[in-house]
Amino acid sequence: MRRLQTLWRHPWQNWGLLLYAAALTACIRGGLSATSLSRMTRTLRRVAAGLPRWSAATPRYRLRAAWAAHAVGQRLLPERPCLTQALVLQYLLLRRGDDAAELHIGVTKNEDTGLQAHAWVEHSGRVLIGGAGAPDTYERFEDLGTKLEAANTPRQTS
Repeated sequence: MRRLQTLWRHPWQNWGLLLYAAALTACIRGGLSATSLSRMTRTLRRVAAGLPRWSAATPRYRLRAAWAAHAVGQRLLPERPCLTQALVLQYLLLRRGDDAAELHIGVTKNEDTGLQAHAWVEHSGRVLIGGAGAPDTYERFEDLGTKLEAANTPRQTS
């Protein structure tokens, strides 16, 4: 009941953003179950670029969009919401012409559960969604790929 009272006090802009994030969450989650992540991200970028631009993203909007993506994801997706939340946020920012937000996916090894994957979004080196400690806790796939390439490249000796 307290959560409902807290939500009720939000301005109407937040309600609109929450409803939009809820619809996006359902579409993105469905899309991820039907297609690959790379195809999903390409589709989201193409749709965001093809629609009329909204006003430019401000730092305040980035925080509101991250809040909405997180709030909806936590309630609609009880298990593994991070990738969907990150994609929702990235799309919301792309619609505002903000393509500097980067989706990152990383892994870490946990002694109890084995490998764990996680997704987060960064903008100018600051984590917007996915936990501020994610870059330090998880090995990013792109960093991991570079390390694996370096390890597998034969060294030339003189």
